[in-house]
Amino acid sequence: MKKYLKSIIPSTIFAFVSSFMLYIYEPIITYSSNMNDFWFDYKLMLPNIIIYFLALFLLLLVFFNIIYWFCRLIKKEVIYKVIVIISFVFLIFAYIQGIFLVGNLPTLDGTTIEWSSYKKEMAISLIVFLVIITTEIFGIIKFKTDKTLNVNAILGCVILVMLSTSFVSVLLKPDLYKEKIIAVSTDKNINNISSNKNFLIFLADAVDSIEFSSVVDDDSIFEDFTYYPDTVSAYTFTRDAIPFIFSGIWNKNETEFSEYSTNAFNESKILNALNDKQYSLNMFEDELIWHSRKAEEIANVEIYNDKIPKIRFFKQLTKFILYKYLPFPLKKYSKINTVDFESCKIEKEDDEGVNYYTWGNTYFYDLINNNPLEKSEQNYFQFIHIEGAHVPFDTDENLNPIPEEEGTYDLKLKATAKIIDTYIKRLKANDAYDNSVIIVMADHGYWAHNNGRQNPILYIKGINEHHEMYTSDIPVSYEDLNDAFIELLEESKSQELFQNIDKNRVRKFIYNAFKGEDTMEEYEQRGKAWDKNATVETGVKFIR
Repeated sequence: MKKYLKSIIPSTIFAFVSSFMLYIYEPIITYSSNMNDFWFDYKLMLPNIIIYFLALFLLLLVFFNIIYWFCRLIKKEVIYKVIVIISFVFLIFAYIQGIFLVGNLPTLDGTTIEWSSYKKEMAISLIVFLVIITTEIFGIIKFKTDKTLNVNAILGCVILVMLSTSFVSVLLKPDLYKEKIIAVSTDKNINNISSNKNFLIFLADAVDSIEFSSVVDDDSIFEDFTYYPDTVSAYTFTRDAIPFIFSGIWNKNETEFSEYSTNAFNESKILNALNDKQYSLNMFEDELIWHSRKAEEIANVEIYNDKIPKIRFFKQLTKFILYKYLPFPLKKYSKINTVDFESCKIEKEDDEGVNYYTWGNTYFYDLINNNPLEKSEQNYFQFIHIEGAHVPFDTDENLNPIPEEEGTYDLKLKATAKIIDTYIKRLKANDAYDNSVIIVMADHGYWAHNNGRQNPILYIKGINEHHEMYTSDIPVSYEDLNDAFIELLEESKSQELFQNIDKNRVRKFIYNAFKGEDTMEEYEQRGKAWDKNATVETGVKFIR
């Protein structure tokens, strides 16, 4: 027994450290650094990662015990020791790769990753791996197997101490334990419309105004609308753009984001005005960051109280872990391009066929083509956020799936136009067009053809408007939207909006790098919204 315990200690250390690093340390560190990117909170996540940790730890213990007793049976215990040493090679490498060599990981913004452009990172990864192997072989030759195995066991303990040091500092952060009131948007009422009054905001993601107008040459889609091409948005990415659209309240990194977002929705002038007029409020947004019971005023929003499905969450979490800890040449096999934590919700079991809303273009296009609109006298507000022209570029102009390498931004813009056209025609066919305020917009533009992201589409139609599409040269800012929404609610026409705006105004927007929200930079647009040369840094930064 004494010999067994002595022999099994190194493999037990390996099993514990690797299980802890992958399924306790990594999930909690990642969550603490990106709390707003995950719909769930620490309390929902914790039971799952403990199970994954224990399962992997026990599985490795069983594996090493089987190997040990088999090798002992055939009197070749050295084989067991070599297998444990090889295991430590992978642990040490994974630790270095996942902790110290993550600075140049590809950005996960949905863009197809060109792995061939990371040759330097692949070379460094390979060199580190070869150095570790060479060191281990030298140790075996110089100091024999037993001593090398013991050194590896000590290194394993050192890795555990190093991980635990940063891990404990994260556990001491009170924000980690903040419970989220998790508001989740369903597709309830998405096929409902009022025979009385409707207020409809249709937001297609990442649609640049000038690019869209150059690709879509059929103005009849927007007959009766006013087009505002000279529009400046507020933020670079969706996360901040949507709460700003509803509130006009700037996020200047003064508070944690979910606090800002929740306050923005709570204080939304348009939502409160619609609520006062007894509209049925509906927000079809699959990443709604609104941690307040006030979110329950939205008819299609529910507070998520279920658990996270263990198998589904394990699959998505493992993709991210493999992406981070695998050698660089193997990262492309992690399937990181399909990671989707939003899918880790228990499906609704609803007799009325209600599901959680998802923003996919094809999902929404099929929905409006294959389902009738149900009319009632209840007034309806609907905010519908679809994928629009967002990466990946994986469909053609007719919404047919194509390989990403064949897709383009222009094709996805055409697909977006097809969806918008179908959406508007559906309203007309159901006598729900004239009695509707319709706003077709984007959260931000896109930097195709060297454009910035500050110039989104904005098309507006008021109730009972009939005219050819009118193009206005008014320099609109998304800062003006809430006042315009209120005017539209009071039945102003689209050409009556933004009348008090100085045509030489300077408009502001806030830029941040992808996943770099902790440092935001203020810019001014001192000319046309699409003119990159008129974009000027003010030098003001909002750092959290």
